[in-house]
Amino acid sequence: MRLFLSVDLVGSTAFKSSTGRDSNPTEPYPEWVTKFRHFYREFPNILASRYHRALSAQEDHDGYNVHLPQVWKTIGDEILFCCRVQSYEHLAACIAAFLGALEDYGRLLDRDGKYLDVKGAGWIAAFPAPNVTVEILRSGTAQADAADQIEEALEERADSTPGDFDFLGKQIDSGFRTAKNAASDRCSLSLELAWLLADAAHSEMFSAKFSYHGRQTLKGVISDRPYPIVTIDAERSLARRAVRKHERAVTMDSDIECLHLRNFLEAFMLDEGIDFPILKRHGEELDQQKIPRSYRDFEAVWGTTYQENQSRRSNEESAANAEDGTNELPDSLSANLEAAVAQAEKPTD
Repeated sequence: MRLFLSVDLVGSTAFKSSTGRDSNPTEPYPEWVTKFRHFYREFPNILASRYHRALSAQEDHDGYNVHLPQVWKTIGDEILFCCRVQSYEHLAACIAAFLGALEDYGRLLDRDGKYLDVKGAGWIAAFPAPNVTVEILRSGTAQADAADQIEEALEERADSTPGDFDFLGKQIDSGFRTAKNAASDRCSLSLELAWLLADAAHSEMFSAKFSYHGRQTLKGVISDRPYPIVTIDAERSLARRAVRKHERAVTMDSDIECLHLRNFLEAFMLDEGIDFPILKRHGEELDQQKIPRSYRDFEAVWGTTYQENQSRRSNEESAANAEDGTNELPDSLSANLEAAVAQAEKPTD
């Protein structure tokens, strides 16, 4: 299970064509270049700092120190992070750190005149099924064997250096689609991530204010049927929080209860046949009975293909060794040959 996080600069296009086009007195580039460089450099540092602060509030957290969200790639004015999720507690620390980083960096931008802001989104995806990890082959690197299977070693390399890999699948696609609902005052969540966080909040492992915005059709997601839109409150301005609080009182709209949200999303996923994300609590063993069907199907095919590949490699190695005279025939072939010779030498009647 991997967590994906997206942070995007809000108002960047307008900034580049207005105030940001002015030159910085200390640099030969326009002001927007300086702002973007600062964003790419400092936001990951702030997120890492917030992550370690979130971990320090948990007991027995040492094992998670190396599992912080890492930069996966950048797309224009957007930074994408990812990490393998270890437990409910680890997931809660990652999301808390991300929300804290959005707040911290947003306040830095506010000091410069509120021309820019940040918005965030998050989703999760399961590997190696129904999503897949693909290694990016760069010039000067060895070409991977196309017949080789996806194995745990590849997934571990992707965890260590996600920038060398791409991640593809329906949960990745739906995550990017739901990210369109993010705003500076709300962090958007995929259906599966919202379900996990609502469950964590109900168990008091995570604290946040959830909002439900009805259902929207997201192109290509669950066959274009309306998809639940869930967000977490990310408003950092006390004044704007007060406005929203009074607005909810006027409209009789209150914050959604995490238990009701979890149960609604659970019923929705059951009805749509969506795989439930499987995540254990810290110190617990993963419940194998809850492994989704998509993974069990993948595992069955993977096992058969693995045996075929092993047999193919063994035959190729034996043939190569036989050609250079460094190896005798395999035992089975040698036995068959001896039997054939003995049969041929047997006197006939």
